[in-house]
Amino acid sequence: MVVRRMTSNTNGNVRQRATEQLEGLGLSAYAARTFIALLSLEGGTAKEISEHADVPRTRVYDAADELEAYGLATTETSTPRRFQPVSIERAVLVLSTTYTERIDDVISNLETIGDIESTIRRDNLWLLTDQTAIEDRIERFIDGAEQTLFFATASTELPDAIADSLVDAADRSVSITAAGIPSQIEDDLAVVTDTVDHEQRPWDPSTLPVSTVVIADDENSLLTLDADGPLAFWSTDEPNNVLVLVEALLGE
Repeated sequence: MVVRRMTSNTNGNVRQRATEQLEGLGLSAYAARTFIALLSLEGGTAKEISEHADVPRTRVYDAADELEAYGLATTETSTPRRFQPVSIERAVLVLSTTYTERIDDVISNLETIGDIESTIRRDNLWLLTDQTAIEDRIERFIDGAEQTLFFATASTELPDAIADSLVDAADRSVSITAAGIPSQIEDDLAVVTDTVDHEQRPWDPSTLPVSTVVIADDENSLLTLDADGPLAFWSTDEPNNVLVLVEALLGE
């Protein structure tokens, strides 16, 4: 068994932050700590988990049951019992599903209260919680734009790949409306149809936690939010749920 030990303040802070984020997604404090310990230990017994995390040994079993109910861990029928975490990929899928199911519940309750049906359909609203995947999706939407592109961001600097994609879109005569463009590519986007000054944005970042909006050909849309970790919603084709969200958030 390989133990990934937290040996620095940085790793300790990351571990604490990850634990708090898991609690924010609905896990109990003991379950969150147990899951982090399982990932670090690549599986373990109640004794090993208790020694590695701030979880009383007797509570490890309850925490493991909770993780199993979420689909985040499994129990081996051995003596003593050993617990195994699911893969990171599986955990992301499970947590993403749980997150979007909660959104479904909120939408359903709001529809009931307002006695009106929402235009948002969950079967075309997707969630990303990995920064690399978010950047890749933004790049793909920009690269796929054929006629129009709306791009707005609160970021002061763009990843090189996204900046290059914006310049390429301008070079192939895509009609671009841009806002909040960092100075790194302002000169390269001189041919943009409608460029808003880089200090201006269609929203106030201090009051609306939106960091980036991409709308390509009114078909492919993505919205990223300022959160404790990477968080983006994207949608394609019709009905375009992110486009609905953007219009609602920006009051259009």
